[in-house]
Amino acid sequence: MALNQNWPVIEEAWGPYWNATTALTPVDRFVEVTPTTTSKSDSKRGRQYELDQIQPGTASTVLSNPTGTLDPANSASPFYGKIAPFQPVRRRAMWPPSINLLSQIMATGGDLGGYAVGASVLGADIFSDTDPSSSGIVAASATAFQGANVLQFSVPSGSATNARICYTPETAAQPGQTYTVQMRIRNITPGTTLQVKGSQGWYLTPLASTTTFAYGSAVTLTGSATAAWTQITATATCPAGALGMNIGVAVAATAGAACTIQVDAWQLEKGSSASAWAQPGVWYPMYLGYTNQWKPAFSGNQYSTVTPNSVDALSLLSQYILDNPLTEALTAAGARFVYRLDEGSGATQFADATGNNGVVGIINSKNGAGSISPGTQITATDPVNGVFTGSSGTVTTFANPHPGQGAGFASSVISLPTAGIVGPTNPASWTRAIAFRYTGPTPTDAACIWSSMDRQHAATGTVATGSRVFLFISTDSHLHLTIGGPGGSYGSVTFTANNGSFPNVVDGNWHLAIFGWNESTGEMRTSLDGANWFFTGFTSAITPTGLVSDSVGAWYDVGLGGAAGNNWQGDLAFAAEFTTYLFNPNTDAIYAAWKNSFTGESTNARYLRILSYASNEVGWIIQPGLTRSMGPADFAGQDAFTALQAVVDTEGGSHFVDAAGWLNFRSRGDRYNATVPIYTFGENVAGGEFPYESIDPDYDTTHLANVATVSQVSPASKFTAQDSTSVAAYGPRTMTRTVNSTSPQECQDAASYLVSRYKQPAYRVAALKLHPSAYPALWPVLLGLELGTRVRVMKRPFGAPAITIDCFVESIQYDLSDQNDAWCTLQCSPADLTPYGILAAWHTTLKTTVASGVTSITINNSADNTNPLAAQLAAGTQIVLGQNTANQETVTVLSVGATSTGWTSAVLTLTAATTKAHTAGDLINEALPAGTTDPTTWDAVAKFDSVAFAY
Repeated sequence: MALNQNWPVIEEAWGPYWNATTALTPVDRFVEVTPTTTSKSDSKRGRQYELDQIQPGTASTVLSNPTGTLDPANSASPFYGKIAPFQPVRRRAMWPPSINLLSQIMATGGDLGGYAVGASVLGADIFSDTDPSSSGIVAASATAFQGANVLQFSVPSGSATNARICYTPETAAQPGQTYTVQMRIRNITPGTTLQVKGSQGWYLTPLASTTTFAYGSAVTLTGSATAAWTQITATATCPAGALGMNIGVAVAATAGAACTIQVDAWQLEKGSSASAWAQPGVWYPMYLGYTNQWKPAFSGNQYSTVTPNSVDALSLLSQYILDNPLTEALTAAGARFVYRLDEGSGATQFADATGNNGVVGIINSKNGAGSISPGTQITATDPVNGVFTGSSGTVTTFANPHPGQGAGFASSVISLPTAGIVGPTNPASWTRAIAFRYTGPTPTDAACIWSSMDRQHAATGTVATGSRVFLFISTDSHLHLTIGGPGGSYGSVTFTANNGSFPNVVDGNWHLAIFGWNESTGEMRTSLDGANWFFTGFTSAITPTGLVSDSVGAWYDVGLGGAAGNNWQGDLAFAAEFTTYLFNPNTDAIYAAWKNSFTGESTNARYLRILSYASNEVGWIIQPGLTRSMGPADFAGQDAFTALQAVVDTEGGSHFVDAAGWLNFRSRGDRYNATVPIYTFGENVAGGEFPYESIDPDYDTTHLANVATVSQVSPASKFTAQDSTSVAAYGPRTMTRTVNSTSPQECQDAASYLVSRYKQPAYRVAALKLHPSAYPALWPVLLGLELGTRVRVMKRPFGAPAITIDCFVESIQYDLSDQNDAWCTLQCSPADLTPYGILAAWHTTLKTTVASGVTSITINNSADNTNPLAAQLAAGTQIVLGQNTANQETVTVLSVGATSTGWTSAVLTLTAATTKAHTAGDLINEALPAGTTDPTTWDAVAKFDSVAFAY
């Protein structure tokens, strides 16, 4: 494999092994198409400027296709039937170039690649059949074949022939290409022997295991703590139609004893013989996306080229339309069905929001019809705290006569058997949920919300016989759950609060009940309005098997010919079932969605929530957001991409798909805190600058704004900031933003920041063209460059002072040609002209617990432990001990103990003894202004472009 030392090894790869639901952020099992690339390859990721919406990344590669191998309609192609939209494409580059195609972690035995000694290598795309629990570790070795580390794997006694000790599917497979794999290997367990052989395997069927293998000659490893290294190899030609490959070492004969195997100097190269081991360069990702178009081009009567055009994960996310928060939370928890009961007035059937089941209808008892009326607005006795906001839809009202009384009355129920639902799919493990508002009188018997039962009632006529699940309000005005088995055994529990009290649900307000049964642990769970309880000690005898009826709004007994009783009066919504026994994280999320649409969660939590609803396959890197309390999620009807962008707008941060295909969420602090440029581009190469070919700067009114209005989502308030000097200079230039934060101060700060940042025009870089093929030292710089990186651009006009432009990279575009020419074009936004900070009070925490009546305390170091504490805290300063605790008290400092640079604790002497006890870790700080309780942001009147100092 001949190498151009001024050009990286570039791999163009396509993933027919995967499909649209499994291909998101794949790291292996690709087909290499690099040799067929012709004309050009390009890619572009990012946005125009910092306030513009990110755009899905795009890429295209022109591939030579004279025999139609990559033609989806060519039935003779080994890829026929395996070419489809939304399969992954990967472009990556190794620098410096090497014949060794493996990543550094594999090739160097862990000396390079970022894995510490003792770390599992599973995350490095290294696997093991014989050591599946950890897939091996990086181990230190004074006798490594090269370097100081090796890869180490266990092989249990009895490990079968062809079991792989270690392997990786990372490298893309090129059909028709001959490969040679080699490694140094040894057995370090004395008294044992193991036969091993080099291995190459190929994936021939999408989403299936490796189906074809080729092996090298077997060698015997004799165990010794000082065993010598043995070289093994395997040479094979990749078959036509291969969808990926894996290479490694396999057991050659059944292991007679457990042993530990070490591997070093692993190499995969193109060719029919093993070359001397070479250290590979770093594989830099350039682009990972998904095909959305296969575009063939004709030459005469044959296809001559085909161009797969691709988009990144943001485009896939834009295809997912979000439902209301509650439906999304129910679906995410694995709902079997979700009957929202939100149909319009006059409806007689109700649809399953999951689409898994048919519609359910209304049936009447044999004593006559009751009343069920869909299309009711959400109301409650307490219109503020008694309602839910997880759905803005309507609910269904039941007005069955004689609510809460016994049997023999006319009633109507929503019958789940009309959709084929007769109890849980697995009676031994299930959870159900329903929202209810009871408006009837206190039951004299019971008001049944949901019931399921078998046919045994036909024989006895009693409620105490046979399988059953009853959720009902009893005569004590509280919610009860009864679960019984076919033999008459049953368990009954009351939804209690953690303090032992019984919540009253006969109050005309909305409540959410979640209940379930887990036979394996003998446990019934109940959850009411976010409070969870578990009742144990039940036996499998109460598992409700043989259920034939399943009704909402009363109990309805098929076995008694349609008898019904314990009628319900009030409203019902969101009857759902889950095929598993849910635990608190799921039920807590469901309640938060139902009650207030996740109000109060941070921007990073909201971002991750939306992402998990839209796709469980996208890899993500998410920073903690600085907006700690968002308003209600309002994404119903939006596509996931738009909903994610709205979260980013609230945060004032950024998001993008990086070169490896991972979705990144960056807080606004990411750029606030990036104060030093990582690279400088200019002509002073001797001074460490990297040259560029051309620059296209702008100094214009783009994003010039001096009047900013920020709209708060909930409540619908507007916050305005303006700069009169800028208005006078440029006229009013308006900017509007929508921010879903619960904090009005944060919304006002957002408006103030926008004016501070954009009240003056700034120097922008519309295009910075770099030419790595002409200046190879640029390759590692550009391959390692990512969106959001702070860089500096130097412009030196002749005879004038140098112009310095600090900016953030917003867009990266690559243009590669088949003539070994490569261009990279960057678009950049200016960095903030003014640094910002938060003015805080001096604060720390108590180091050791103290009783009342002491005159000295020991504290932990404050934020500044470089300067002496006495220089920060003067004698006579009033400080608060136990800020925001019940024992909060204000004391006066008499003296401060001596400290030196790096101090971790200090002693404060007080002018008077404390009057209360204080616990280690309690907050200690300067006395704060009235109405302020947070010493980290205590200056409530500070604002952007103002100066406020206490001293």
